[in-house]
Amino acid sequence: MTFVEVMIAGLLMTVVFIIGWTISSSFTGVSKVRNYENAIFLANQAVEAIRAARSSELGTDGDPGHNTLLADFKAADNQYDNNPDGFVPVVKIGGVEYMRTISIKDVPSSSKDFPSGLKLVRVNVSWKSTDDGKPVEFEVVTTHSDQW
Repeated sequence: MTFVEVMIAGLLMTVVFIIGWTISSSFTGVSKVRNYENAIFLANQAVEAIRAARSSELGTDGDPGHNTLLADFKAADNQYDNNPDGFVPVVKIGGVEYMRTISIKDVPSSSKDFPSGLKLVRVNVSWKSTDDGKPVEFEVVTTHSDQW
């Protein structure tokens, strides 16, 4: 074999390696995006359920109550979890476990005579990254009010 043939063979092997590496890294990127999409879906599901509920049905962190939406999201054995609503604290999708936590707090009013009727809602979805195993978290913060 001549030097030119060895150089061409080395160049072809380099090109094949670069193509394989590019495809492999794009699959990793797709996996990350898919994990974030699932987290966004789970957070959005919680926010939409909270928006559809009345303030009296939500519960708060200090007083979650037994028959509230907050209690339903925090317990996997709640009576409503027999329905396919997906309101469970841990959801497994595609081999990744997503932990969803919800916090609802009353926002105090600046007036003693008139309650604010406003609740601060925080939804956190956390999971472990499939590439390096590091924890990742997605958070949504919104408010809820029944007063007009």
